[in-house]
Amino acid sequence: MTTYEHSGAAFAPRSIPLGRPLLVDVKGAVFYLVFCFSGLIAILDVIPYRMAMASVFVIPLLLIYGIKLDRVLLAHMALVAIVLLSGLWNGSSPTEVLGFLRIPAFSYLMYRLVSVYVRPDNIRRIIRLCVLVAMIQLPLVVLQQLTYEKLPIRIAGYASARDFDFGTFNVKGDAAMAFFLTLLVVFLLFDRRRNYVIRRKWIVLPWLTLTVLIANAEGVKVIMLLVWAVYLTRYLNVRTIVYVALAFLLVIGVLSWAGFLDEIWGDFTRSLRSNLRMDERKEEVFLTGGYGRGAAIAYYARRGILWLGDGPSKYYNVMTRIRQVGNTGHVFTFYSEVGLLGWLCSVLVFFFIAFPGQGARIRVSWVGLLSFAAVQLLSFTTEIMNDISVALIYCIVAKSYLIMPSEANRR
Repeated sequence: MTTYEHSGAAFAPRSIPLGRPLLVDVKGAVFYLVFCFSGLIAILDVIPYRMAMASVFVIPLLLIYGIKLDRVLLAHMALVAIVLLSGLWNGSSPTEVLGFLRIPAFSYLMYRLVSVYVRPDNIRRIIRLCVLVAMIQLPLVVLQQLTYEKLPIRIAGYASARDFDFGTFNVKGDAAMAFFLTLLVVFLLFDRRRNYVIRRKWIVLPWLTLTVLIANAEGVKVIMLLVWAVYLTRYLNVRTIVYVALAFLLVIGVLSWAGFLDEIWGDFTRSLRSNLRMDERKEEVFLTGGYGRGAAIAYYARRGILWLGDGPSKYYNVMTRIRQVGNTGHVFTFYSEVGLLGWLCSVLVFFFIAFPGQGARIRVSWVGLLSFAAVQLLSFTTEIMNDISVALIYCIVAKSYLIMPSEANRR
């Protein structure tokens, strides 16, 4: 039997004598609910469930620990001010404004959870647990893809065949799952003084990369390949070239052996052509709530600069989940509803999380830089601030600098 340390020593369980009651603290409840059980709970449909419900567990922390005035909070406050100003300017209803304000509320609660619990004495165990969760995604993703056609309609109806590869994450959360893996790859590749906490990283890295390539999150595949390209450029030497070449030969070999390679390449090229196409038909689909990233870019480019947008929740009803236009992705949602100013404030939130500091000094690292770049690229396809699994892993990896560096473990 296991319990979870209430002191915040780690998310991971520790053994206790049989017969002792099972205790789950806030950090453990949120971690396991978001990263391990959201999809299962949603599919079982025992209770009405949205993953954002996990943020409710964090609210008592604000009463216990208070709110710390730092750069991240100031950026959130600026975002809230812009949302209110946009609502006033566009004549939005209080319900619409409150519906949009849930987004910065979710991201701040995840940030506050991590800032309260993640410390130098537990960060190593948290990262190890994240890697453990990451390693189990591959067999689950493959199993989900292979068994989709055999599932009962009640279960298969939650997502299409393309979206039914979310591992242990929320239903249709393949992009969030792939992003989770990508940030761990960033840490393992670029923090050479701290990645010693994960043994056999050159086995872990191809495994996580393979998982992302097999999943249907096309945008995250591009991000993952860019991360590897930066690594190859940053540490260009014979040893790096050999490691990267062997890793990719292993990944490509496994994909080819399993029969996934042609399918992955075909899906990737079709998705790329579809997103870049900007014909009238695609725009009509976008304007009726359908997906169309290229059409969205063309449409908003013609409209000129929207400083305050068209009003919070103008194009998405949080209760019915109905979209008036196809604003799929954080960038398009924020730009259209709270404008360029609102989107810039959201960028500041992620910037200050990735680059913590005091006074005029900020902590700059390759992990922070690439994590920030990755989340901004993801924002074109995913609601990064509204998806608490994205916000949570982003905040955890941003705290990896708390690991005691080791001069003896540089690879």
